Amino acid sequence: MQTFVANGYDREYRVKDGRLFDLELGSTLDACAVQVDAALRLESGDDAEDASNIYAITDPVTQHKGLLIDAFDIFDETCHRDLVERLLERRETTPAGDESVPSKHGLRKVYKAEFDTDPERYVLRESFPDFPACPFGGAFSILGFDTAEQTYVWLVTSIIRDPRLIRIPYQGEGVITDE
Repeated sequence: MQTFVANGYDREYRVKDGRLFDLELGSTLDACAVQVDAALRLESGDDAEDASNIYAITDPVTQHKGLLIDAFDIFDETCHRDLVERLLERRETTPAGDESVPSKHGLRKVYKAEFDTDPERYVLRESFPDFPACPFGGAFSILGFDTAEQTYVWLVTSIIRDPRLIRIPYQGEGVITDE
């Protein structure tokens, strides 16, 4: 990421409502017009159990360059099809080499085997205000939560894609969830 930033990719792009969004401008980008200059997939674990993606993008309308980070490898499920096609066009895959790392971004890493022993123990929280700080300077939009330990955890990609994982959107203060 430091190399991209050093090469002028200083904007932060996000996906909102399936569309590419420039945080600084507060506007969406035309998915059919953006240029994906580089796309890197970092995989770890057996059968790519955990993966993240980094996209270096140029907006030809403004000439701004920025990064789109898919830390959970879910954009192919949450983005509009035209954006997904642009992102996947030139994506290169490389091993991350962190299979034995017990944490990611300061959070305990939960692998599929651990999840499979007690799937009800873990939930996926969406947009909770008490998320820990993201080490990239942004903010997490989703995070795993260990209901037994009452702590946030990093769920590997294969868990996030598992239909047994319960997703809990933030409902606001004073709303009781099924935890």
